[in-house]
Amino acid sequence: MHGRFALFVAGAVAGTVAAFAPAGYASAQTLVTSTRPDSVSVTVYRAPYRQADDAIDKDNPDGYALITETRTINLPAGRAVLRFEGVAGNIFPESAIIGGLPAGVREKNLDADLLSPRSLFDRALGRRVIIRRTDKATGRVVEQQAVIRSGPDGAAVVQTGNGYEGYQCNGMPEALVYDGVPAGLSAKPTLSVETDSERPVSATITLSYLAGGFDWQANYVVTMRPGGASADLFAWVTMASNDVTSFPAARTQVVAGKPNRVDDDPDFGPPDNQYLALKCWEYGPPELPYDDGRPRSVPPPPAPMMEMMARRGALADNDASEIVVTGAARKAVQEALGDLKLYRITDPVTVASQSQKQVALLSKNAVPLAVVYVSDANADSVSDPVLTLRGRNRTDAGLGLPLPAGQVAVFENAAGRPILLGESSTDDKAVGEQVEFKLAATPGVHARSTSLTKTKTKTRVQYRLTVTNANARPIDYEAKLAVYQNYTLTGAGISRKDGKYFWKARVPANGTVTLDYTIIRPVG
Repeated sequence: MHGRFALFVAGAVAGTVAAFAPAGYASAQTLVTSTRPDSVSVTVYRAPYRQADDAIDKDNPDGYALITETRTINLPAGRAVLRFEGVAGNIFPESAIIGGLPAGVREKNLDADLLSPRSLFDRALGRRVIIRRTDKATGRVVEQQAVIRSGPDGAAVVQTGNGYEGYQCNGMPEALVYDGVPAGLSAKPTLSVETDSERPVSATITLSYLAGGFDWQANYVVTMRPGGASADLFAWVTMASNDVTSFPAARTQVVAGKPNRVDDDPDFGPPDNQYLALKCWEYGPPELPYDDGRPRSVPPPPAPMMEMMARRGALADNDASEIVVTGAARKAVQEALGDLKLYRITDPVTVASQSQKQVALLSKNAVPLAVVYVSDANADSVSDPVLTLRGRNRTDAGLGLPLPAGQVAVFENAAGRPILLGESSTDDKAVGEQVEFKLAATPGVHARSTSLTKTKTKTRVQYRLTVTNANARPIDYEAKLAVYQNYTLTGAGISRKDGKYFWKARVPANGTVTLDYTIIRPVG
């Protein structure tokens, strides 16, 4: 005879947390709770190792944020424990700095027991709960008292008046109903500090800390103008947060560049601190006894229930991927921050929990952009020409401001509608640097390389590079010619810059151009 244990999946309702003080540590002190900040500032730093052409990982953003809160508190005389509710769930507690307390901080703790499906089940072990069952055929709801007899790892075994059984394994939709929130559980991540005050005082304090689970990038929209010599450029700041805490009406900044940061994130708050995931599986003896003394197996949940759970998980994923786009009235204004660049958003922004938000960064019209087809060539091969847009990040070239790294979408208007030409990315670009958006190879332009020397054992080897243009308009072409170190390359029209060889040519409409060049290898 075999039995089955229960399967139960529940979503998280609270965030990850860190080490905490033993229960009862505040029993001898007055407890003061600050439920929310009066004002908050959020400064988001990009994921330090994410490349510009990689999108933000919305499920696990690998950047971080500096959060500064202002709170007003009333402290009694003597020793007190001050609780800051609603801090970021991904807080790095060792980074917290508190200013404005009369006598400073004696001790810091980050409360670990947050309200979640797992913590509720764990705290209810050995206690009475209500099982609410719904008959799928009749829709009748029946409630029955039960006692939880298993912990949150591996199985959900409950004892009812009928004996022992597996929760959610009888084929009927079931839910656990608790009689209240157990003492010590908080629905919000909470930082606690112990402090002293010689007299009762009302103080305005600042709380600053780092938190993980944030990221940002720039997203550029380039719309080519008729003629292809210029474009309108618009950019968004895209911010992401997977934290459980929202920061409404926050003064918000983003920082471009790579601050020096050691990758030593503390290991705290694993996902199973929030989720309760129990499975049904068969097991051998001993079997669970029932009140009649006979063993009894519990059937697995039917397929419709499993499908409902899957749909519930899909809905949760959709909720977490919400993207909010603000109006263009909110803009990010660039400021210097040492060697980094800070972009301050002019109006307050709600950095919402588990969401993405976009705020206007810049808008430039008629920016001169050169359209060039570029190949990488070596001795006997050449890559397909890639459509490339080039500009200069200077005021006289329509830009002239630091451009943060991000992704680029290039459009062209056709019959009054934007058509996507391609997508690209850009690294951080300082004022004065060349801006380049590489799109993709196009079938209208082709390049090939052939050897004109029958044997390659000679010191001098000749090659021919042929470029054909099937477009109805002339194009500009550029080849980046690579040779081994100490080799020399010669040919008509070839230039050299920063140790690299280049050949530029104007290819007529439906025409062809060729380059004959020689590679000279050193003797000996």
